[in-house]
Amino acid sequence: MNKTFRLAALLCAMPISMALAQQAAMKGRVVDTQGHPLIGATVKVKGSAAGPSAVLDNGEFSLNVKNGDTIIVTMLGYAQREVVYQGQASLAIVLEGSATNIEEVVVVGYGTQKKVNLTGAVSIIESGQLERRPNLSTSSALQGLAPGVTVTSQTGAPGGDGGQIRIRGINSFGGSDSSPLVIIDGVAGSIDNIDYNLIESISVLKDAASSAIYGSRAANGVILITTKRGKDKLAIDYKGYIGMQDPTAIPKVADGLTYMRMFNEANRNDGNQPTYTDEAMEEYRKLYAADPDNFDWQKAILKGSGFTQNHFLSLSANSGIIRVAPSFGYSTQDGLIKNTGFKRYVFRNNMDITPSDKFSVRMDLSVTNKNRKQIAGEGTIWNYLGRMPTDLPIRHPNGLWAEGWVKNNPVAQIEEGGNNNTNNLEFIGNLSLNYKPTEWLSLLGTIAPRYLTRNTHQFTKMVEVYDVNGASAGSANTTTDLTERSYRQYFGSYFVTATADRSYGDHSFKMMVGTSRESFNEKFLMGYRRDFMYDTYEVLNAGADNATKNNGSTIDEWLLISQFGRLNYSFKDRYLFEANIRHDGSSRFVKNNRWSTFPSFSAGWRLSEEPFMESLKGAVNQLKLRGSWGKLGNQNIGDSYYPFASQLALGSISMGGQLYPLVSQNEMANERLVWESTTMSGAGLDAVLFKNFSLTFDWYSKTTNGILLKLDIPAVHGLPGPFQNAGKVQNKGWELAVRYDKKFGDFKLGLGGNIADVKNKILDMSNTTMGTFLRQQTGYSINSIYGYVADGYYQDADEIKNGPAQFGTLQPGDIRYKDIAGGFDGAGNPIPDGKINESDKLIIGNTIPRYTYGVNLDLSYKGLRLNAFVQGVAKADGYLSSHYVVPLAMASAVKEWQTDYWTVDNPDAALPRLSHSSTNNTQNSTFWMRSAAYLRLKNIQLGYEIPQHLLAKLKLNGLFVYVNGQNLFTKTNFYKGYDPEINYNAGASEGVSLGDGNFYPQVKVYTFGVDFKF
Repeated sequence: MNKTFRLAALLCAMPISMALAQQAAMKGRVVDTQGHPLIGATVKVKGSAAGPSAVLDNGEFSLNVKNGDTIIVTMLGYAQREVVYQGQASLAIVLEGSATNIEEVVVVGYGTQKKVNLTGAVSIIESGQLERRPNLSTSSALQGLAPGVTVTSQTGAPGGDGGQIRIRGINSFGGSDSSPLVIIDGVAGSIDNIDYNLIESISVLKDAASSAIYGSRAANGVILITTKRGKDKLAIDYKGYIGMQDPTAIPKVADGLTYMRMFNEANRNDGNQPTYTDEAMEEYRKLYAADPDNFDWQKAILKGSGFTQNHFLSLSANSGIIRVAPSFGYSTQDGLIKNTGFKRYVFRNNMDITPSDKFSVRMDLSVTNKNRKQIAGEGTIWNYLGRMPTDLPIRHPNGLWAEGWVKNNPVAQIEEGGNNNTNNLEFIGNLSLNYKPTEWLSLLGTIAPRYLTRNTHQFTKMVEVYDVNGASAGSANTTTDLTERSYRQYFGSYFVTATADRSYGDHSFKMMVGTSRESFNEKFLMGYRRDFMYDTYEVLNAGADNATKNNGSTIDEWLLISQFGRLNYSFKDRYLFEANIRHDGSSRFVKNNRWSTFPSFSAGWRLSEEPFMESLKGAVNQLKLRGSWGKLGNQNIGDSYYPFASQLALGSISMGGQLYPLVSQNEMANERLVWESTTMSGAGLDAVLFKNFSLTFDWYSKTTNGILLKLDIPAVHGLPGPFQNAGKVQNKGWELAVRYDKKFGDFKLGLGGNIADVKNKILDMSNTTMGTFLRQQTGYSINSIYGYVADGYYQDADEIKNGPAQFGTLQPGDIRYKDIAGGFDGAGNPIPDGKINESDKLIIGNTIPRYTYGVNLDLSYKGLRLNAFVQGVAKADGYLSSHYVVPLAMASAVKEWQTDYWTVDNPDAALPRLSHSSTNNTQNSTFWMRSAAYLRLKNIQLGYEIPQHLLAKLKLNGLFVYVNGQNLFTKTNFYKGYDPEINYNAGASEGVSLGDGNFYPQVKVYTFGVDFKF
């Protein structure tokens, strides 16, 4: 056994020994034009199979070279330098600063390209931009970083704070998915399942020219994530932070006496007697004075610690043939309410094996385990945060739970009402073999399985509440029940590519062809029981074994087979051309409609390389014009993996006292369904001026055809109409990104900004409409708001008498609506008909932000760094209704701003008269709509890089300490106490949920972090 062990150890050490046996390494140093050491540059020998050598924090490096070798030095923000080695004992290599690097390589579909040769619209997000914004959800960290990429986050819930991503508008509705395709190291995955510390760079493919290589899944854009890989030098890094969270906005409520007075006034306005007598109000005064916390529902609900932490440890090592980069991440978030939280464990190892200059292997493994804990019925808790009447106690003097409202005591639910736990365990493997038979040809084969299990445990307990005398008042939950759900998903990804790269004089060609097979299989299993004898034993067998129990299972799968190719041509690196094509076959459609082809073409002209621009080289360092056209697809249509088929409903029926199995068809099918197709064209400009200023501008237009709609069919068919490819949507817009970087001695300044504009319009719905409040209607944008136009208040009885008939019994102080009758005269003026009804409703708002923007400031002086990021949207509408904004609706607590209501003495109030029964004032209208535009200080970080000479004794290569704040300030005209992003709901069918405010709030996060380099 010992001999075997020694032999294995010897074999493992052989690659290291071979590497050490080579000649002594040459020492060198990388500096800028002023002699300051540069940190983060990479150095390699041209044509060598070995990877690059990382430069240490003092600018030094070591490299194995021989006479005549060409040493290449690159660094982001500096021009590439090539130096021929001629036996020097050491080298000092000077890099000249530049706003862009002509040799900078960016990741594109199935390959890489030089940034200057790109002809498509691609936004690059570097790892440093993410690391300055410590977010557990990577999707949220993208907010505001790239023009044309809209990220909205409805909530800051632990484990649920992921953002909804839309690239260049929204293409579809009716249940089709508008989310972009996310590719992680060549494999489709979830953006929120990867720790931001693992990310090297993100490429956002926004137009058809860059996205068409992904064909039927690219209509909504593509996000390519590249993870960090092993470096040449042994390195150990630790990054970690701890912090606290607070809500950005909470609806502040008025005291109990204010509530009682307003409640009584609403009674009088409705012709009823006051509910609260003077004696009752006096009794409340005494109880409140004795224990004010017993009436502070918000303080009692928000008892969670809000503590958050993230720890990330990575290793990079190289034996000469094998490079490895194992890492481990651990993150937790405690909720703002007790018994809620999130934990995540991430392990990843990226391995590169290069036995020769012709053959290389990549072996990557990733394991992610996520646990999210919620309160059972957590939405109810947030619903009551600003709703609980403030005259009601939390507990009675005897310690028993008080009744709350309609037997709902949210504090009791938090403490004893059960839990909703979700566990996600994901395994991803990636084995890639690369063979280069010649210098110009590369063959790549990849096998990438992905396995995901998701288990949910939903246990709801019956929490008994009591009246003031100690008698049981019942429970909001009438039973104690448990639902267990299990999902097992397997994704198979296999692809082979061949890439040829040749140059002939001034002509350069690069061609890639490939084929892929991608599959998906999901098994679902659930079980349900209720009436638990022991409500602390949370297993199914503890529930009642009677007719109330339930179970079920399903299985779903799909298959996608594709062939694809790309051709790049350049003449003198001046005139650029690219063509992409993909041929997809999807099991989601019937045989005759299964295959489709998605082409794209783009071209670029680097004007800065023209001879006539030579005299402007000092001012115009780079100038490129781009143009593109292409066709993309979306196979994620409808709510089924089989949209062409009618799914049969399985059940049972009772006949003659016996149960018989029943199979029924409840919907019609349409075998002619095909995927949605998006045609996109665009033009762009890239420029670098005076070496320090860069600019990118894009204009685009894209039209999506074949959106799924259910059109009316004759009732004789007896079933609802099937989906048909009948809708058409257009998005038009422009994007601008600018950046200025300048160094003044030890002081560095970086200032960047981006802004994007998108106009969304439904062009065709085959003479139908969808939605009564969240509206889809031809001529307007997707997810428009539909309602009446408010026109002030009725001030007296004469106005009511002379006005149109409205809703219920009108009184002075009620909202007046415009009578437009749904018709207009020749001059475009509304024609009143004397009544307010459905015909008077209009599109009154747009939930899609017209403008999105972000501004980033980077300052540094020696080791001191300050980074600030501002993000926002403009021209967007939001809406709240019911008790969230209507005073006393459902007898809810009064918000502080709701005390400004109409009376005879206050005719210009912010809100209408108080009422419990008015149906007029609660109609969906412009009165309750607000601007959802906002400006937010998204992130600010102040840090200090400890000088190297102070770390020498500690054997550290670097130490950075910082404090960070997120969402610290928000400027908005939306409702007080509610975040302007609240209406964006990634879980809703259309991505928007209007009217409600029962969501975990956005959070401010204050963190302290360190970054060690060993």
